[in-house]
Amino acid sequence: MTKTLLIGWDAADWKVISPLIDAGEMPNLEHLIENGVMGNLATLYPVLSPMLWTSIATGKRAHKHGIHGFSEPDPASGGARPITNLGRKTKAVSNILNQQGLRSNVIGWWPSYPCEPINGVMVSDHLKDPVGDYLAEDGKTINPWPLKPSHVHPESLRETLAEFRVHP
Repeated sequence: MTKTLLIGWDAADWKVISPLIDAGEMPNLEHLIENGVMGNLATLYPVLSPMLWTSIATGKRAHKHGIHGFSEPDPASGGARPITNLGRKTKAVSNILNQQGLRSNVIGWWPSYPCEPINGVMVSDHLKDPVGDYLAEDGKTINPWPLKPSHVHPESLRETLAEFRVHP
């Protein structure tokens, strides 16, 4: 079976990356390029990461997939909240692969919170988000940066992956 690796690197620019590769500063990326493909991409407007990444994941534009920017209405509060995948109206590639019994791993994709149950692993773009109280008035930690269950699928990987977070 053929495997495909799709890497999305928000705001990456070959004008910056290519000189670094040429200088030997990015050997792993150089190896990936030498053994795969790379190219310049055209973009959609407005240039809003969650909208663009969802277009890549679904093959559809914002008016069809439903993700339009960095925030969305919060039905609970009546205000706004950071974007989630709950407003997505169409299937992403990982959902389609899952329906076909194929495995996929989705790590940090815009927006991938809350994680969806797929055949594989999903690590939300919200993995880094702090949850709860952290410091008491005396500066001692009250809550050691807990991880929400909806940040990782399957749940069995939650504690293992929590160790790789870098505290903001």
